[in-house]
Amino acid sequence: MTENLSMKELLEQQEQEFNSVKVGQTITGKITKIAHDDITLELNYGFDGVISIKELNLPKGKYADEVYNVGDEITAVITKVYHKDGVIHLSKLKLDEKSDFADLEKAYQEHRIITVNVEKNIERGVFATYKTQTLFIPISQLDTKFVTDTKAYVGHNLEVYIKEMDPKKNRLVATHRDVLQERLDKEREERRVRIQEEKEAARVKAKAEKEARIAKVKAEKEELFNSLEVGQRRDGKVTKLMSYGAFVDIGGIEGLLHINNLSWERVESVEDMLQEGQEIQVYVLDIDAEHKKFALALKDINNDPWELVKQDVELDDIITGTIVRTIEKGAFVKVREGVEAFLPISELSEERVTRVTNVVNVGDEVNVMVIEFKPRNRRMVVSIKEATREPEEDISEFLETEDSLGTLGELFKDKFKGLEK
Repeated sequence: MTENLSMKELLEQQEQEFNSVKVGQTITGKITKIAHDDITLELNYGFDGVISIKELNLPKGKYADEVYNVGDEITAVITKVYHKDGVIHLSKLKLDEKSDFADLEKAYQEHRIITVNVEKNIERGVFATYKTQTLFIPISQLDTKFVTDTKAYVGHNLEVYIKEMDPKKNRLVATHRDVLQERLDKEREERRVRIQEEKEAARVKAKAEKEARIAKVKAEKEELFNSLEVGQRRDGKVTKLMSYGAFVDIGGIEGLLHINNLSWERVESVEDMLQEGQEIQVYVLDIDAEHKKFALALKDINNDPWELVKQDVELDDIITGTIVRTIEKGAFVKVREGVEAFLPISELSEERVTRVTNVVNVGDEVNVMVIEFKPRNRRMVVSIKEATREPEEDISEFLETEDSLGTLGELFKDKFKGLEK
């Protein structure tokens, strides 16, 4: 449609377009020339745009022809308009500064980390750049530790948060310390969580291992208990002494060894025969399967002296024994190991005895007669009186003679008859 316009109309349109161009506008053009000091752009309607090297915002140490080529498009902001020459001066730097400031503003609002490069230091801090923007990092914001030398930071890239932002005063303050502190806090929290998790894992593992050990020990105890049989002999260790006996461990389970089962003889005190930690051999005396308990004996239950004595002793036998103790109603006589007989006071003598020790004392050896014998009940009663009694005279032959002669009446019968005549 422009081909149908006259030259006059085209010039007027170009003039109107040029007059509409304002400083601060953003415009895009195509590079037509790259010179040492500037580059030239072709804009709409045949206008030329010029961007000086210092307004091109080139990377540090780079030349224009190293970054751009003829034909590349560049967007920049209008800084000056020369109507007479029809030339428009542009600045890519100012457009980039605006864009970079917007990035910083967004990072500030979002509390987002950005990376800056420290270019200069002063005593109270350093200046760092983010693209086209310069930020100040106070010395107190450089590290979580106390900083004395700011020069050490020059040339280093630092991750920072924007701490203060005032566009009117062109004030940008950043902090590297907060980034470091945040990471330290995060590491500490992660370490705390990790340690907690490790502790929990260790606790769970320890609990599982403990439960496994308990289950194993329980199974072993169960197996050991089930293997017990009355009469078995087992190795054991005394774990605790009581007044009434002792507890003995026979390999993981404990049984009661009652004082009465320490010996076939009378035992006055458990401590007289045992001490804690002592290793002994015991016999399984009784098993309570329902309550998982069992009784033990130190004495040899397979050789009961009462069972042995009944093979040698019978009622009315005269045996020898030793007085082991006396009481008001009599004395106890040791017949053999594990067998004691009771000697009543009434069986001490034919005469009346008022005091046992008037006749016998502990240690005396005596001959006694067995007058009562019940081995099943572990009871034997003996008598000195019966053992020392003189045997009665046998007059049976005289009794037989008298029987053969008949009565006195029969003997003198004939004489009585003579008198009657």
